[in-house]
Amino acid sequence: MRDFYATVAQVLPVVLLAFVWDSKYFDGLSERQRNVRFWTLKRVRIYALSVATVIIADLAVCLLVLAGTVPDSAGLRGVVIAGVALGLVSLLYRIFATIITNTRPVDREG
Repeated sequence: MRDFYATVAQVLPVVLLAFVWDSKYFDGLSERQRNVRFWTLKRVRIYALSVATVIIADLAVCLLVLAGTVPDSAGLRGVVIAGVALGLVSLLYRIFATIITNTRPVDREG
């Protein structure tokens, strides 16, 4: 099981980097015209900070297991898998949102 935690500990920083810094998703988010009801700027902020916190906590758990300070268990593996899944699903959503937004036809009037 050490391979599981070691692999997750290597993958999570890459997911976090892609989620927060690499895609420039947050650049200018407050300046864009947004016609949304649910994903308000406050909710985007809370969700993004929550996902980043979960990913970092997940990474810390993996490191604690690798260090031998926290014992491995099926429940702990489930928690780690859930954290990885949350990060990957959030990243996938951002990829879809970016692609759809940036490939939308431009409305050109007269």
